[in-house]
Amino acid sequence: MKKKSGKKRREKLQQKVDEIHGYRSYHDDDVEVRKGKYGLGVYAVRQFLPGELVFEVTGQLLSHEHYHGSNYVMELNETWYLEPTIPAAFLNHSCSPNSELVQLTKHSLGLVAICNIEPESEIVFDYQWEPHEGTPQCRCGALNCRGWVVEADSVHKMEKSRKKAKK
Repeated sequence: MKKKSGKKRREKLQQKVDEIHGYRSYHDDDVEVRKGKYGLGVYAVRQFLPGELVFEVTGQLLSHEHYHGSNYVMELNETWYLEPTIPAAFLNHSCSPNSELVQLTKHSLGLVAICNIEPESEIVFDYQWEPHEGTPQCRCGALNCRGWVVEADSVHKMEKSRKKAKK
């Protein structure tokens, strides 16, 4: 019981820090971070056309050999991961994305619109994670939702491991 009340207190304190200092908020002429259906997300302030750069994704570089896990990390290349800064840290997954990540520079990625993105729309991309034990089930709600936050070719692996775990 004590852990729950400590967690609630921490959440209230975090909310106060967010309100006063805005560490987890972001807004410019193009995008903003705000609360959505599944927590914080990145939303379009203006329209983006297909092929248009939404923003550059920068952050801390982590070598593959020294990486110990994160909720936000993105693979940059065979050697490096990128721990993105805000707003990219709050990009959510969708099986029906409206943007994709592309290599921009040696140390950054670009988020590019793959369809028309209207103002007020959440900007999402397909994480396409490699299947592993901790891979979450997908809750994106898209008509073509795969049920798992993995690449389409790996869904059968996740279903197989889920059936094994039930036995």
